[in-house]
Amino acid sequence: MLCFAVFLVITTIVATTASPLYNDTRVEGGCTITSYSQVSNVVKSCTNIIVNGLAVPPGKTLQLDLKSGSTLTFQGTTSFGYGVKWAGPLIFITGNRITVNGASGSKLDGQGPHYWDGKGDANPGKPKFFRIKATGGSYINNIHLLNCPHQCVSIQNSNQLTLSGWNVDVSAGDRNKLGHNTDGFDISSSDTVTIKNSVVKNQDDCVAVNSGKNLHFSNLQCSGGHGLSLSIGMSKTDASKNVVSNVTFSDCTVTNSRNGIHVKTHSDAGHGSVNDITYSNIHLSGITNYGINVQQDYKGGKSTGNPTNNIPIKGLKISKVTGTMSGSNSVAVYVMCGSSGCSNFNWSGVSVSGAKKGSTCKNYKPSGISCKQI
Repeated sequence: MLCFAVFLVITTIVATTASPLYNDTRVEGGCTITSYSQVSNVVKSCTNIIVNGLAVPPGKTLQLDLKSGSTLTFQGTTSFGYGVKWAGPLIFITGNRITVNGASGSKLDGQGPHYWDGKGDANPGKPKFFRIKATGGSYINNIHLLNCPHQCVSIQNSNQLTLSGWNVDVSAGDRNKLGHNTDGFDISSSDTVTIKNSVVKNQDDCVAVNSGKNLHFSNLQCSGGHGLSLSIGMSKTDASKNVVSNVTFSDCTVTNSRNGIHVKTHSDAGHGSVNDITYSNIHLSGITNYGINVQQDYKGGKSTGNPTNNIPIKGLKISKVTGTMSGSNSVAVYVMCGSSGCSNFNWSGVSVSGAKKGSTCKNYKPSGISCKQI
């Protein structure tokens, strides 16, 4: 009888130790990541993960390919080592039906001051910060992103994704004008993405929509950058990558920035289309260049004065855009359309004061505003 009891105990121990590691409670070290060497095993094994005070080595991506339905929480400071020039991203999160949260007081520090040189894209080797590919009803909330070396958040090939409560702070890049190309949120090839209740302090677009549909942005506070933007025409050969439809910006503020609203198509790109874009209840202050800028002459990062029709803009609705301009060359409204590139613009309640130069329009005048035809 005694031998049989011992046999049962041994059998139980063997069975327990042989159990799969996919049980969250049996992963070595648990499901909390405090060392980079733990990342792969924990992500493969756990569905409730904590990243606590993690230091990511230089030149390495914190790759978090989460299991479907997983929850991940950042605690403390997640830092990314500096020591090599590379493209990044520093962190890449993927998954279906995932929830990612930043705990109170947590932050992800990209060590931007080590990279900033005042040249941005002109001097490569600055990594993108945070890349997201999430689907199926995913949520990423309350993330504090500090000191992006380059573009901050890239959302690609995502659907049914909501970001809320983000604080993207690259304000330190204002010092000596060292920070450049530090876009807040870049969105491409995505469907049904919502970004709301967030703050962006940077030196480039607060939001830049490159392609996608059913994209919604609300209650954003943007400062220091280039405003609420659409930038269409990154591809010269694939028209599907130059398509944007059903995009809304509502209840946002843009302060101390180059532009308030900026819709630009690339004149040197292939074909594409921009349809059904709405800006409503947008407040501007301290805008130095353009309050509202619609241009179809964007090439090589600048205006050429020669707009084209390759990417038509149809159905641009702007309502209740108010605020003030500053700067010696400021213009409240600037519209530069191709000969047949713009149609069905419906604007109302546009009241932007303080511009030093008059509003101008080429080839198309939106309803509801006054501008000098050029």
